Amino acid sequence: MSTYGMKDASNLMIVERGTHNVVLYANYANTSNVEWKSDRVYAKKKNANAIAWDGARTGELTVETELFDLKLLALVAGDKELHSGASEIMKREAYVLSADHIIKLDNKPKEGSVSVFRLKKDGIEHDVEIPQLIDGQAGSVPLMVEEVSVSAKDTSATITWSASAGADSYVVFRNGSQIGQPVTATFEDTNLTPETQYKYTVVAINKHGQSPLSAAVVVNTAASGSHVAGAAVKATDEAIKQAKNAAKVASANGLNFKILENGNIQLSDANLVGAKYVVYYMANVDGVKSFTIAADKFADNFEIFADSYIRDQQNGEDHFAQIHFKNAKPQGSFNFNQSSKEPTSLSIKFDLMPDENNEMATYKFIED
Repeated sequence: MSTYGMKDASNLMIVERGTHNVVLYANYANTSNVEWKSDRVYAKKKNANAIAWDGARTGELTVETELFDLKLLALVAGDKELHSGASEIMKREAYVLSADHIIKLDNKPKEGSVSVFRLKKDGIEHDVEIPQLIDGQAGSVPLMVEEVSVSAKDTSATITWSASAGADSYVVFRNGSQIGQPVTATFEDTNLTPETQYKYTVVAINKHGQSPLSAAVVVNTAASGSHVAGAAVKATDEAIKQAKNAAKVASANGLNFKILENGNIQLSDANLVGAKYVVYYMANVDGVKSFTIAADKFADNFEIFADSYIRDQQNGEDHFAQIHFKNAKPQGSFNFNQSSKEPTSLSIKFDLMPDENNEMATYKFIED
């Protein structure tokens, strides 16, 4: 009988169970290690093992690679497929500001997603954040909401305010938590507790973002059974001062930016020509491939055909070898290691389980 040696990692054909529809072919693994285990118990005679019983065989296939197919990542992650098409991407684009003070982005930014910074000389570290122009005009976020007024009953409160220039809608907060998003300058809050203090604030929203937070109005609900609204309460002078200071509203002559209709960024004249600026934004980009890791979705079970070659010790000839794993399921835990010094490595483990015939794997060799 011939004796053989092997120096190879298997090429893997991953197949839908029971259909032989090939999901993926991977010929780039550095290692493909299989470990078989089983439980053994003994009957002892005078404290020495006398009879052995084996059972509960388990198997594990470990694949390690520095090359990878995106579909392999999707498969292990539990996504049914690698998705292709347009998708939102967070982008970072750095520019040297030209004399026209316009930054031409590669893509049109998503509404409300733009942040602009002037960079330090290294071109990386942020020096100054450039706020978006707040004047209520086109390309600007809305002005800060003013004249917030609250009238409270025992279990409800009516909040009103002055309409903000450039606003499409408003967000109302009670004690810091969002409770509504009306499109008009009024909101009714219900299910309140009698004789309880509440704090209300409002922001205005449009496609470019949101206004600074309004001054806070603090009000107490009436005693239980009181269905007549109390006197309207407004923000104190101190609260208004704090809100305006926090807003840091940029004037038309200060450092600011606005978004033009074509999606480009217009920086104000106070920004420095020749300085480095960076823009962060979300954009809808074509040609994206993606998969999602979800907390409640895991990989399916597959069949795996693992091909390799064994070499005859006597004549040096190579012979085809194949392992058919009948029921393999990728483990939910896997490592995808990224390093600036070494190639990225991917380590995947498959649990090897019995099929309907209680078979786990078949090893086949072609000697001719």
